[in-house]
Amino acid sequence: MDKMSQILVEFPLVLILMFIVFRFMGNKELNQSTPIDFAFMVLMTSIGWDVTLNQDYPLWFTIVLFILLVVTIYLFDWITTKSKRAEKMFIGEPLLLIKHGEINKEALEKERMSEDELLALLRLKGFFVLDDVELCYLEFNGDISVKEKISKFT
Repeated sequence: MDKMSQILVEFPLVLILMFIVFRFMGNKELNQSTPIDFAFMVLMTSIGWDVTLNQDYPLWFTIVLFILLVVTIYLFDWITTKSKRAEKMFIGEPLLLIKHGEINKEALEKERMSEDELLALLRLKGFFVLDDVELCYLEFNGDISVKEKISKFT
């Protein structure tokens, strides 16, 4: 079989295999992805692309690599659910951005986030005045969690 015919046969098979593996890995939305999930997606895509275009590898090689990758990801997931230390190392932890209406500028610098970006995220959550925010955390997935100040007059 010539190279073009082999690509035309293998590419759809690899694509179908990738979709099956992604479905097998779970139904997380993209915005709930952890750094491990992102690395998995990049590796999966890279393996699929390389094996399809590099004719030195047979199709079964792709299947073995995908299975190895799935087992590795499940192992990482299992380790991070069993160990808080591993979870902190591989996934991260929430970062306090605002406390009592005051912005933690060091945390913003650490995350390379501007005050304007933070204020835009707050507006998307319905907070237009910084003084209304008791606490604001940047979650591992890039979203923010906000606790509203309770007014003494209500």
